[in-house]
Amino acid sequence: MNTEKNINILGGDYEFTLDISGVKEDINLNYIPSNLPDIYNKILNHELFEVSEFSLSNFTMMRDKNISDMVAIPIFINRGFRHGIIWVREDSKLESIKDLKKLKVGIKDYSQTAAVWLRGILLDEYEVHWSDIDWYANKNQRFEAPKRAKLSLLDKDPEEMVIKGELDAYIAPRTQDNLKNVGQRKLRPLLDNVIDIEKDYFYKTGIYPINHCVMIHQDTYLKYPNLGHLLFQAYSDSKKLALKRKLGSTLLPWADKQWSETMHIFNYDPYPHGLSKSNRNNIQKLLDYLFEQELITKKVSIEDIFVKESHNWTE
Repeated sequence: MNTEKNINILGGDYEFTLDISGVKEDINLNYIPSNLPDIYNKILNHELFEVSEFSLSNFTMMRDKNISDMVAIPIFINRGFRHGIIWVREDSKLESIKDLKKLKVGIKDYSQTAAVWLRGILLDEYEVHWSDIDWYANKNQRFEAPKRAKLSLLDKDPEEMVIKGELDAYIAPRTQDNLKNVGQRKLRPLLDNVIDIEKDYFYKTGIYPINHCVMIHQDTYLKYPNLGHLLFQAYSDSKKLALKRKLGSTLLPWADKQWSETMHIFNYDPYPHGLSKSNRNNIQKLLDYLFEQELITKKVSIEDIFVKESHNWTE
């Protein structure tokens, strides 16, 4: 078998990507677990890559600005609920998301997918519009925010500003404060019953928010026209092996019980690939949020986002 065709794949270090590497139909796939911020900087700086994980919202924004040199395939490898990414000081009197209106909220990157989802949820679920909040972020932003966003760019760390009482809340999937011992932490989640809230959100909407998908550089895509479906199969097969091994349920006590309960909620696959009805609903909601938040200038269809041949791929 000819294994001279080598394709490097950049992505996060996930349990369900452990078995992607190997020779598939005469192409040697080499999955390289990587630091996601480094990957993003590489892509945003238009450095060469072959295949990479990337933000679905940022890709859509790049397409809108005609600065994208890649194509997307419907492999959805990073998801996350967003009700629990709002942090306030331990002694804060804030208890409700509705209280964020007219307050000062910090965020590292305004255009990150997690923030797009959260702002959409604020409007849909709590009637808090993104223009009702005063936003504060780092100076180095991936994209310019819309003028209505009321965004102030700072040299300071927004997380530290919340800890010092200079801002009211901080938006982030993870905080540096959480790395401290429990007794030393200065921040708490705004919502204390977030798991129940996020379960209710999923039961109501069917959405487990998609953040990232897989991108193929335009040059690589033209060179290997069958690579997209080959990757789709490789990711799907690797995920199925991970689900079979029940990775994530064998290390911690009681995790096996949580595994069974959670898998039942998600119909035994929290990370389905392809443009199924549920994934289309998920992606369309993100695209609608991007347009409503004025991060893209025109509405875009799902068919425009993903390569044509992938529209009917199924697992």
